[in-house]
Amino acid sequence: MEIAIRAIPTTLKLLWYKLVYGRRLNVPFPQSWGKGTHIHIEGPGSRLTIGKKNVTRENVVMRVQNGKLEIGDKCFFNLNVSITCLESIRLGAGCQFGNNVVIVDHDHNYKKAGADPLVSSPVIIGQNVWIGANSVILRGAEIGDGAVIAAGSVVKGKVPSGCVYYQKRESVCAPVLSEIRK
Repeated sequence: MEIAIRAIPTTLKLLWYKLVYGRRLNVPFPQSWGKGTHIHIEGPGSRLTIGKKNVTRENVVMRVQNGKLEIGDKCFFNLNVSITCLESIRLGAGCQFGNNVVIVDHDHNYKKAGADPLVSSPVIIGQNVWIGANSVILRGAEIGDGAVIAAGSVVKGKVPSGCVYYQKRESVCAPVLSEIRK
């Protein structure tokens, strides 16, 4: 239903992006994009491929800078999802992304002064993966088909297919401010 409601505004926006980015953008119709969904493609070698019938809510950003971002068919991106690709990110068909999910294939090289400021490695997310709200998927992550990433998780490394991945966090209690002043 969402695809039908937003088909015309999304089509106009995609036609504009096709004019701006040309062959660097491959996206079929129909798509359903919420208000504030943006694409940024920088660099002649950059490619963004989006599958059929994807749905985004508001403020989803897909940024490709000299990399290759591939999104499968029938994925759902909730509010404020951010994907930034410098090398390679592949999202399988049927994936679901909760609010405020961040996916990046790079981070800062803070260990070596004067070296390339960024290091990157591919991110691969299998088919039918569910990623909960406020999760962060870091460079080098490989998430198998059908995996579930619990809300608030940080993923770097391999998550097997069909696995439920979560991070147990320990509570840290600080004294109440009124107790400190006594």
